[in-house]
Amino acid sequence: MIPTERIEDQYYKYKFHFVSFPEDLYFLHGYIDGTDIYINKNDPIEKQTETCLHEVVHAECDTGNNLMDHKSIRTGKAEFFANHIASREVRRYLA
Repeated sequence: MIPTERIEDQYYKYKFHFVSFPEDLYFLHGYIDGTDIYINKNDPIEKQTETCLHEVVHAECDTGNNLMDHKSIRTGKAEFFANHIASREVRRYLA
């Protein structure tokens, strides 16, 4: 089982879609829309795995509030938090 399939199994309440993003969106690796998570299938599997986790963190934690102390935050802080958790957890799936 590849790493992204393991994430799909663990976070079964989300529907993962692996799609090709337009070339002019080369910087975009994934995004979430409700319970649908879209991942750029042109990225290497390591990046896809990290992006899956990154978007799951957003889905599980983002409510427009600070993810640690429930105060309002800007998108940059939410992105930092999601990046931090995803980069920490990705090792478990790639091992």
